[in-house]
Amino acid sequence: MKLTEELLKEMEKKKELYGDGIIMPDGDYRLIQDGHLKTLMALLPYTENEIWKMIPDDDSALFWLVEKTGCVLTDVNSTIGMKMTPAQQKTYEALSSRGIVSNEYYDLTRQREKVKAARANA
Repeated sequence: MKLTEELLKEMEKKKELYGDGIIMPDGDYRLIQDGHLKTLMALLPYTENEIWKMIPDDDSALFWLVEKTGCVLTDVNSTIGMKMTPAQQKTYEALSSRGIVSNEYYDLTRQREKVKAARANA
């Protein structure tokens, strides 16, 4: 969903309904229906079983999916993602400034770079 001032005002009234979602690389905000993992998996052109086989056993499935999709995960307690696109940043600021999603952002970029480096050296 594209955020408008009218929609943001409605979201502020019912924050508990709108906090759990993902911010797509283009800034589009999508509510999650079936958990963050399944929502991210549905964005990839593979079956769930194929995706599970791609995720290294020693890696976080959620972090791996965040990296592969480029999405930012939101909820009322924390927000995680990689370095945000300008569109994601705009959406995140609109949501977090109104208390709809957490203003605590955990950037996974450095963590994911360390994981890649460790695999390359293994």
